[in-house]
Amino acid sequence: MPLAAGFLIMIAEMLISFVSPLVMSVTIDTVLGGRPLSVPGYFEWYARLITEHGSVTGFQLPMMGLTTVFLTFITGLLQFLRSWWNNSASEGAVKRLRDRVYSHVQRLPYKWHAEAQTGDIIQRATNDVEQIRRFLQNSAVEFIRIIFLLIVGLFVMWSINRTLTLISAVMVIPVTLASSLFFGKITKLTTEQEDVEGKLFTVIQENLTGMRVVRAFGRQQFEIEKFDAQNEENRRRLRKLNNVFALLWATLDVIMGVAMSGITLTGIILVVRGDLSIGAYTAFSAYMFIFFWPLRGFGRVLNTLSHVLVAVGRIEEVLTADEESGLDSGITPPLDADIVFEDAEFGYGDGNQVLRKLNMTIPAGKTVAFLGGTGSGKSTLALLLPRLYDLTGGAIKIGGADISKIKKSYLRDRIGIVLQEPFLYSKSIRGNIGIKLKDPNIEQVREAAKAACIDDDVTKFQDGYETVVGERGVTLSGGQKQRVAIARALMSDSDILIFDDSLSAVDTHTDASIRSALKRRRNSGGKSITTMIISHRVTTLMEADKIFVLKNGVVAEEGTHDELLNLNGIYRKTYDIQNANIE
Repeated sequence: MPLAAGFLIMIAEMLISFVSPLVMSVTIDTVLGGRPLSVPGYFEWYARLITEHGSVTGFQLPMMGLTTVFLTFITGLLQFLRSWWNNSASEGAVKRLRDRVYSHVQRLPYKWHAEAQTGDIIQRATNDVEQIRRFLQNSAVEFIRIIFLLIVGLFVMWSINRTLTLISAVMVIPVTLASSLFFGKITKLTTEQEDVEGKLFTVIQENLTGMRVVRAFGRQQFEIEKFDAQNEENRRRLRKLNNVFALLWATLDVIMGVAMSGITLTGIILVVRGDLSIGAYTAFSAYMFIFFWPLRGFGRVLNTLSHVLVAVGRIEEVLTADEESGLDSGITPPLDADIVFEDAEFGYGDGNQVLRKLNMTIPAGKTVAFLGGTGSGKSTLALLLPRLYDLTGGAIKIGGADISKIKKSYLRDRIGIVLQEPFLYSKSIRGNIGIKLKDPNIEQVREAAKAACIDDDVTKFQDGYETVVGERGVTLSGGQKQRVAIARALMSDSDILIFDDSLSAVDTHTDASIRSALKRRRNSGGKSITTMIISHRVTTLMEADKIFVLKNGVVAEEGTHDELLNLNGIYRKTYDIQNANIE
């Protein structure tokens, strides 16, 4: 509705803009020049309205002046209304587009996010959407306005003088050819520049999120040089693009200059010969500018159109990416049951097979631990159980139900995960711990915090649980961030808890306290919670009910702490190294 209203107002505005030159023509020829009233048929009704039977004697100069003022006022009012409706329409459309892009990104698979560059995605959701907003707000209407001006302009100009109109119409051909020739080149350069700018956004995003690493390793100068190189590449691409536009503007200006010079010279000859009145020539000159400046405006529309086509293409790449399947469909069986891996196979698609026919059983309600070297597949388990990735072979079953048939949203709601690198939002500690709840109860939050051994630290802060942590939790220590993340996982009503090396940043005493609290919580809650602990630290694993040692994607050893020590295998060697008991 707003867009249609904007177009109707635009048409009314342009129709009025064609009246003013005719008023000037009548004023010059009839009022000042004393010539008989001579205007196009479609305007004669108005001219006679302010005369006495079309005679010169009844013509009033003040009336013509008031008409001009009135038309100017109406034009200004219509311009305001057009801008109002166009802005409403464009902002509404862009809001819906932003919502759609953001909603779609939330439903894309984890693999897509792992492979995408964050800075580039941010640019698509901000800069590219803004390009579309500008096009809808200005250029789309401008394009329709140009077409309308050309059609109506030719009609009005033809009614004044056919010779001058033919000259004007012929000049449309070279303008159209020049614009078409430049369009392909401009679109190609715009695409390249947008891609380079996306990489520039990524450099900025990586630097800001990794500022601790930058400072810790003294990489400031390196980061400055990296940014400068990418920024220089972006500047070079922009300069190349702007040079093409400068050539386009110059070409159009030359064409327009030749056309207007030819029309001016021809018009003067016609006036001298008496074939055209001065008033008619003045009106035609006004229409000539109304006709040619929009024609030149094709270059500006071409500029915006090339950018918006690239922006639409980049956004379309996001919107056409396949959404994650099975997110809201599937079975919802109880998850407080044994977890069984049957010939499980998985690889990340880079030729590196992580799991090779892995077979193991994780007893329900027990605490199991995983030990293994880098690349053995420990952390991969934390991604496979909630189906952030799906197996390439074999199966994982919980209580006999294949997880590939379980609804993903249900599975993830019942599985709590604490990652090695916890992510905290820039909000209060209470809000971070109770992230799943709109208004988390402080007592529930404190209970989870006590189990995670973070309560004492938080109560020492000036604002306690209302303390706002910095972006990504940067104002907290590594151990504090991990313990807040653990408390967040404990706030969930989970059947399965996975700790992916999440106790690595806490001391052994705190490590033991957290594990003790988890054990008490499991035994006193009356609920069977299966706990999986992934760690390199033997002291973290040794009290588990069962320990799995992974190597090359399979279970190399399994058993309790004492059983594995008696095997004198990988676990025993790791234990001896960490306890400095090597002979």
